[in-house]
Amino acid sequence: MGAPPGRMDEDQPARARDGRADRATWARRAVSLVLLLVAAGCYVGIVVARSGPPPGGDTTPLTAVTSALADGNLRVAASAGSLPNPPGYPLLVSPFVAAFPSAVGAPTWCTPPARVRPPAAGGVRVSAPHGVIECGAAGVAVALPPWYRAQGLLGVASWLVLALGALAVLRAADADTVGRQAGLLAFLAFLPAASSAIVQLFHPQDVVSLGLALAGTAQVLRRRWILAGVLFGVAVLTKQFALLLLLPALVAVPDRRSRLTVAGGAAVVVAAGLLPFLVVDPRATLENLSGFSAGGAAAGQTVLTLAGVRGTVASAVARDAPLLFAALACMWALRRPGLRLDRPTNLVALALVCAGSRLVFESVVFPYYLLAASVLVFLLDLVARRSPHWSLAWCAAAAFFVAVHPGNRAVAAFGTLALAAIVVAYGVVCLRRDDAGPEIRLVPTVGGDGPERRT
Repeated sequence: MGAPPGRMDEDQPARARDGRADRATWARRAVSLVLLLVAAGCYVGIVVARSGPPPGGDTTPLTAVTSALADGNLRVAASAGSLPNPPGYPLLVSPFVAAFPSAVGAPTWCTPPARVRPPAAGGVRVSAPHGVIECGAAGVAVALPPWYRAQGLLGVASWLVLALGALAVLRAADADTVGRQAGLLAFLAFLPAASSAIVQLFHPQDVVSLGLALAGTAQVLRRRWILAGVLFGVAVLTKQFALLLLLPALVAVPDRRSRLTVAGGAAVVVAAGLLPFLVVDPRATLENLSGFSAGGAAAGQTVLTLAGVRGTVASAVARDAPLLFAALACMWALRRPGLRLDRPTNLVALALVCAGSRLVFESVVFPYYLLAASVLVFLLDLVARRSPHWSLAWCAAAAFFVAVHPGNRAVAAFGTLALAAIVVAYGVVCLRRDDAGPEIRLVPTVGGDGPERRT
């Protein structure tokens, strides 16, 4: 039997409203996709303008591990001890290298013409100091592909992971207006630290790890504990500093059972990723995970280097002191009466406090080290629905002291320390505010379609 005529008349406006809402949702998603693609194009253009990813720096040891995994040679991959990183990035990238070896799989590549030294007579291949063969005459590759047909392209693609993770935080905080999305994507595309991570020493693992950790933070705000644990696990397996974002996420989880789910999921992912390497070469794997296998930073512009702290002692301070500080900061936030860490603004502020502490204790600061603090301080203003003029000013000042280098080394070192302390203090101030932003409570909906926002 059909519905009564009166009931059909009542349902028509509801169906019309649902149809308009669906069209508006799809239109908004299309706009977001266009913004993402435009920003990605700008980022690639900046990388190209900066002569692309280098074949030197940390490129050779990182791509050697990836190529070994793609060839199925786990022992060689596990024994590579020149780069103190866990194996997460090579594990993520090696399937693409194995599937498309001639397109994105070369472990070494030709430098762009801007980086080529004067060629030898007849345009023969020239050996670079780092052992990678450069281009021949007129910048034409003699034996190696250009970076955009090698693993350099996969490194540039890591920006997409960062962008999607940051957008996920905006959406989880219900602050994903078109204007804020456009501002965030433009910031990520033109942020010097984001491109420096690729063109300076080739550290796409830092970019991927931050993007995954931000995505995990967004899932914590949405109360999707298992997915949050998996994302944080992959982030930690990619780069150790993701622990600085995992700790705030754990204290933001409302109960012990959910906290164990997030922490347990992350631990399982990390253990599963490390297990094959531990079986094949446990010593090298543990040394890479600890970060001491490279002997620590030897020079830089920080207070530690001015004090003459070098080697493994400097690495111990740089890697362990931020974790201790982050644990103490999280305990303080957890015990502070009335502080609601399930508010997106408070969680992002606490993540900024923990991630920013890395700059305070670093033994050497490269421009791409500013990436996590810069992204989080900008995200904090967007999530709190404030004008980002202060965060942009901090990013500009930090880039000046780290990338431009004032003439006096002590001025550069103490300036970097002061800016690091300022950004940590800014996160603490935002945590102490009573007007930290609208409270967003996320409760499960009936039917399993995801959480429901209540502002």
